[in-house]
Amino acid sequence: MEGMSNHPSFKPTNPPSTGEKIDRLMFAIIQTQDMDKAMRALNKLGFSVTQISTTGGFLGQNNTTLLIGYPESKEVLAIEALQKNCRRRVEYAATPLEGAPFHMPLATPIPVGGATVFTFDIEHYEEIG
Repeated sequence: MEGMSNHPSFKPTNPPSTGEKIDRLMFAIIQTQDMDKAMRALNKLGFSVTQISTTGGFLGQNNTTLLIGYPESKEVLAIEALQKNCRRRVEYAATPLEGAPFHMPLATPIPVGGATVFTFDIEHYEEIG
């Protein structure tokens, strides 16, 4: 991972440590539009967060994956912060109109946003340096 800290999509934040043992890791995939608010809310609550620019989903759009290390007792706080700061929205995708004599796209509403969250137990955590 040498040089990773210089990569433009790698942005760790390190708020002051609470002294509690970090034993959980959360991956939160969110819309890029919600990233600043979500990061500020999580940092304000004392979470260490690393942001990675990612792409995916049905529309293949850019999004952001947040890596959040935390003690198990803080899991509800992290999820609540994401719920408050990552909103759902509607975007439109062009789909072909069946039976039209020529290609005529139809705007189809697709709900996007919110957060997709995965949590993992950490077997080992160590800060080096």
